[in-house]
Amino acid sequence: MKKKLIINGHDLGFSHAINEGFQYLLEKYPRVLSEISILPNGLASEEAVAIAKESGVAVNLCMCFANSKFKGLSGRSTLTDEKGYLKNADTISWDFSVIDSFSEEDIKREIEAQYQWFLDRFGKKPSAIVTQKGEHGDPKILEPFVALAKRENLPMRAPMWRWKTNYGAQSFVEAEGIRTTQSIHMGIKDWRGELGFDLETELEELIEQISAENNGVSELLLFIGFAGEEMFKLSSISWQRGQILNIAKRKYHIIEKIRESFDIVGFGDIE
Repeated sequence: MKKKLIINGHDLGFSHAINEGFQYLLEKYPRVLSEISILPNGLASEEAVAIAKESGVAVNLCMCFANSKFKGLSGRSTLTDEKGYLKNADTISWDFSVIDSFSEEDIKREIEAQYQWFLDRFGKKPSAIVTQKGEHGDPKILEPFVALAKRENLPMRAPMWRWKTNYGAQSFVEAEGIRTTQSIHMGIKDWRGELGFDLETELEELIEQISAENNGVSELLLFIGFAGEEMFKLSSISWQRGQILNIAKRKYHIIEKIRESFDIVGFGDIE
């Protein structure tokens, strides 16, 4: 049997340029994605709702707790600065020490506020819950995150750390009976060229690595968007987000190769 793989479009709602990229991909090449992650507190999250609804693709909730570009939805708290913007965790140096200053009650309130945002706009539960920077790899966020998944019977993304296996956290999730993915892979090279896989030059390596993993469901993250001036100011992954649009338009055989190599599923298919 083929390995099960979720192809997930990451960061819908982050900015207008990212939303435009999603809209183009979903309209022109609707078979690329099996899931979409929407941010509840992105700069263009309200605009993103209509795009997600019209896509026909399963939509998961991508919570964010530590990105200084976004505001907390539960108001000012230990998670935010004096203007209500979230304090920042740095994925470049992997400095997530800011989470140490978050109170457990404020984390719970923010989780509930972001979850309610989704319910209010979609009128139904998300297909799963995930986090933007992998914040739920930290136990302080993981425990209330798992509590929500358990209460609402929702699947969730594997609690990775540095985008790698987080054995203790994964064991905790499984012991709580939560349906979860087993691994996550980035279908893009980060700005340093260190993390992730370039789909044009490292496709075979990516397919081989995913295929070699144990049973369970893996996730491939695609970063999508148009690389305007806005993105260079907002994210260390900026111009790279246009690569998947170029692949879909000019090298669709890469998408076909991925789809042929795996059983493409959504979070709802996790057993």
